[in-house]
Amino acid sequence: MAQFLTLPEMWIGLALLMALVVFSTRGNTGKIKETRLARVTRKGNYTPSVSAALTLRRLKPGENTPFGQILASMSSISKLRGRLEVAGLTQTTPQKFLGIMLGIAVVVTLLMLLFSGKPLLLCLLVGMLCGLGIPHLVVSRKIKKRQLAFLKLFPDAIELMVRGLRAGLPVAESFINVSKELPPPMGDTFGNVSHQTQLGVPMEKALMDNADKLGLTEFNFFVTTIILQRETGGNLSEILNNLADMLRQRHMMRLKISALSSEARASAYIIGALPFLVFGILMVVSPAYLQPLFHDARGNKALLMAIGSLCLGGFIMNRMTKLEI
Repeated sequence: MAQFLTLPEMWIGLALLMALVVFSTRGNTGKIKETRLARVTRKGNYTPSVSAALTLRRLKPGENTPFGQILASMSSISKLRGRLEVAGLTQTTPQKFLGIMLGIAVVVTLLMLLFSGKPLLLCLLVGMLCGLGIPHLVVSRKIKKRQLAFLKLFPDAIELMVRGLRAGLPVAESFINVSKELPPPMGDTFGNVSHQTQLGVPMEKALMDNADKLGLTEFNFFVTTIILQRETGGNLSEILNNLADMLRQRHMMRLKISALSSEARASAYIIGALPFLVFGILMVVSPAYLQPLFHDARGNKALLMAIGSLCLGGFIMNRMTKLEI
């Protein structure tokens, strides 16, 4: 046990686990208490959120149990529910997502205990890291994919709104037309805004809630334009038409940057895959040559340093090939 406590990977993994736990549970508890107090006493500038408006109609799936109600009251669970909605996983509740995380952690822990021969504490630590990281990585990839699809359809949605406004339709009816005419995720987003406004949520609040969920600069431009026009007035159709042209130019610039950096990204993929390819070939040709990496303390440290260097190099190359517009 004393030898195990001196392993650097155990302390590094424990630090990563603590960082993940702190990151996933942080929240502004004071603001949450003030909001609940304002809702109960009907005082202050409280505006009903989307979740509160939906609760007036029905409970969400899985929230009719004490455990579901406890999870629903946590700020981190609310953020998780928003991420699942943006990713398009509307059928996946936070309870189910936590169950998937627990299942992955248990399976990875058991596999490491059966095939690696490592101590129980280390296997449990690796299993918890995989259980926390893999589901969130999958959700992040789905969110990124839907964001790209959203940006591709966004200029068309704005132009559809412009045609409706020039025909005399109000902004709320233009949102409904966009939700009916365009496919997800564009139709879903504007459908949520329309649904929230029909439940009594102010349009500004509904737009800002969806902008916070999406996290896209382009949609923030759109929300700011709508809010400023409602407060100060002006020709909204002309403003939105200019915004659509600007978004198309940003999209073209993004495609141009992607084409120019494709060679650098291909080089990064090849360089990053070479160590694993050579490692796999050596495992087949001469397994004994790599045994010190797994059964010797110095080999364990060298393997850990190599993995850390690969991760750092991959992160640097990835950031070098990404340019913000």
